Amino acid sequence: YIVFTIPFIIFYLILIFFIGKFFIESFRRFILTYRIFGKRKKRDFQLSAPIPNSAGIVFLFLLILTSFLFLPFLGDKELINIIIGASVITVSGFWDDLKGLSPYQKIIYQLIALSFVIYFNDLSVINLHGFLGIKILPFWIGFSFSLFIGVFMINSFNLIDGIDGLAGFMSIIAFSSFAVLFYMLNYKGYFGICLTMVGLAASYLPYNFSKKKKLLMGDSGALLIGYLLFVMSITFVNNLEPVIERLIDNRCISPVAPMVIFILPLVDTFSMYVYRLAAGESPFSADRLHLHHIVLSYTKSHLMSSLLISLIVLLIIVSFSLLAFNVNGLNFISIFFGVFLLLVIIVQILRKKQKKSMTSINY
Repeated sequence: YIVFTIPFIIFYLILIFFIGKFFIESFRRFILTYRIFGKRKKRDFQLSAPIPNSAGIVFLFLLILTSFLFLPFLGDKELINIIIGASVITVSGFWDDLKGLSPYQKIIYQLIALSFVIYFNDLSVINLHGFLGIKILPFWIGFSFSLFIGVFMINSFNLIDGIDGLAGFMSIIAFSSFAVLFYMLNYKGYFGICLTMVGLAASYLPYNFSKKKKLLMGDSGALLIGYLLFVMSITFVNNLEPVIERLIDNRCISPVAPMVIFILPLVDTFSMYVYRLAAGESPFSADRLHLHHIVLSYTKSHLMSSLLISLIVLLIIVSFSLLAFNVNGLNFISIFFGVFLLLVIIVQILRKKQKKSMTSINY
C-alpha cells in the first residue's frame, strides 16, 4: 500500500512531471513525423504552421498507466469504469480534433460515457444534504441531473481552452483543490488520480507556451479533464464521511464546493449561453467573446491573461475555503450565488464592450 507522506507526494509529482514531459515530447514528434494535424477551428489563435494537438491522448495513456497504483484504494470495477468512460470521451475528442464532429455528435458520445460511469459507479446525485432545501432525490431525477451536470462540466471546461496556459493552470488549481478535499476524506484513490493530473498538467504547460515545441491539449485533453472533474465533483457530493460534518458548520454547503472550484467555466459558459441566446444566436456557435478573449484584448499576452484569471480563481477558492469554517450554511450559499451573479454581470458588461469594439474595428 502507498503511504501518502509529504516526501512521497513531492517525489510522485516530480516523477509524473518528467514522465509526462517524455511522453508528450514523444507524442509531439510522432505527430510531426506523420503529419497528423487536426482540423483548424474558428477559435484557434495559431495562424501560421499547423501545430500538434490532442495531447489528451498522452493524458489518458498515463492516467491508465498510473491508476493501477491506486487499485488497492479504488477497486477494480470502480477504476475500470472510470477509465472506460475516460477512453470514450478522449477518443471522441481526438476524432473531433482530427476531423471535426458536430456539437450534437460530441454530446452523444459524452452521454454514452457519462451514463456508463454514473450507472456503474453509482454517481447519481441522490442526496443534496439540504442544499436549497433539497435532500433525497428519486433515482431517475438524480441520474438525469448527473447527466446534465456532466455534459455541462465537460463542455464548459473545453470552452475555456481558448488561450495558451489557461486550461493547464485551471487543471492544476482544480485537481489540487480536489486533492485537498479527498485527502481530508481519506479517499486515497481519488487523491492519487488528482496528483497524477496535477503532474501531467504541469508537464504540459511548457509545451503549450513554447514557440519552437508548441503543443495543444485539444478537445481530447480538455474533454477528458472536464470528465474527470465531474467524477471528482459527484464523488465528493455523494460522500457520507462524517469528517465533513466535523470540519464545517453545515453539510448542505458540500454541493457548493465543486461549484467554487469550477467557478471560471461555470461563469463563462453560463454567461456566454445567456448572451448568445439573447442575441438570437446558437449557444454552440464559436466566437472570441469568452472571458479569456476579453482579458487577452487588454493584456495582449497569453501568459499574463492566463496567470491573471488563474490568480483570481485561486483567490476565490481560498476565500470560500475560509468562509466554510466561519459562516453558517445559508450564508455561505447566499454569498456564493451573490458572487456568481456579480461575476456574470461583470463578464456580460465586458463582453458587450468587447463586441462594440470588434464591430467598430470591422466597420
